[in-house]
Amino acid sequence: MGKEQEKFAKDFGERLKAASKRKVKIVVKDQYKDAMDILSDCEVTDLIPGIIGPPGVGKTLLLRAYAEKSEREFAWVTGDEGIRPSHLVGSFNPAIVLSKGFTLDSFEPGPLLKSMVHGGVFGLNEANRLPEYVQNTLLEPFEERSVNVQRLGRIEAHDGFFPVLTMNPEEMAGAHRLSEALRDRIRVWIRIGYPKKEIEIEIVKVNCPEYKLSDHAIESVYSLVSLTRESTDIEVPASIRAGIAIARLSQRLAEREEEGEVSHGVLSKAASLVLSGALKFRPGVDPEKAVATLIRRALGAGRR
Repeated sequence: MGKEQEKFAKDFGERLKAASKRKVKIVVKDQYKDAMDILSDCEVTDLIPGIIGPPGVGKTLLLRAYAEKSEREFAWVTGDEGIRPSHLVGSFNPAIVLSKGFTLDSFEPGPLLKSMVHGGVFGLNEANRLPEYVQNTLLEPFEERSVNVQRLGRIEAHDGFFPVLTMNPEEMAGAHRLSEALRDRIRVWIRIGYPKKEIEIEIVKVNCPEYKLSDHAIESVYSLVSLTRESTDIEVPASIRAGIAIARLSQRLAEREEEGEVSHGVLSKAASLVLSGALKFRPGVDPEKAVATLIRRALGAGRR
């Protein structure tokens, strides 16, 4: 192994350790606490849940926190048209097959199979973006808690295996309907929307611990992102992540420009930079003008 490879291996090991020590930043209150409780109820009663909500409300984060709380591994796959069954279950490495044949040594397991073997929490994000034939790959693992691995045999899932689906609302662009067969396996539906004002503000603060944002600045950020959720010109509004990004960038801009607190101008600049790519407008709407109008409306209201 050369010096460059040795350095990479050392740094890679350090990053693995850092990742294992990192704790999930989440506010488990209100709808999030209810969802955590229902997830626990589902696992105890052997029911598979599906979590439905718009992008950026913390669906995957909730599952990570649930796995962390129960001291289990968390693995996930994000659904799209390119996902194949092998991305879930795994596949053989052709190079190793040539020397060892179709053995376990030459098989590279996917996240679903790993969760079944180790007894982890498995999250399938945006399940309703998967082609139907890929959705059907999940029927046996979800119903029978087993899966057939070609050339290796059938395995039974570990008792700790807990699968959860997360989905965007079906009316959103790019989302498909779940196949009737897969929908029948999902016994409990948990709906998560945008949180209440006080909860979302707390989430922003939790994710900006190194920045000393004033209550007024955070209130202004919330006013802005919440306004995007009311506009009929916007198909995909600002998520909680967008609010966090505006808050963090605003404080950084204020520090760099040596201003005391986040000013109206700094907040407007940060919001424009974030929202120009965070929002999806309906056809025919000029994004640049629409973002500028939203900022004037929200921040103008905030000064009153």
